Amino acid sequence: AWAQAWSERDVATYLSRYAGDFKTPGGEARDAWEKSRRERISKAKSIQVSVTNPQVSFTDATHASVVFKQSYRSDTVKSGTAKTLVLVKTGEKWLIQQEQVGR
Repeated sequence: AWAQAWSERDVATYLSRYAGDFKTPGGEARDAWEKSRRERISKAKSIQVSVTNPQVSFTDATHASVVFKQSYRSDTVKSGTAKTLVLVKTGEKWLIQQEQVGR
């Protein structure tokens, strides 16, 4: 759902996939991080994000990590990288608590 919302440039759904206690890159304020993400996603004419070979490991019943290869393509950028998402189960949803480039 996260990659699909990003690909569809559905910023509200994309941001809803992040936990309230999401650890922003570099420790920036959550509001500033969200504003930057909104601007970057809205500015792109097209975005295509794909997740390949996800490997899930559970820490406990409410915490997990997913390691995968992310391919990103927009009208101006093309990249591929290994990514790790640290997830927390909140109610019935798994939300992103932290993102790490690499494994």
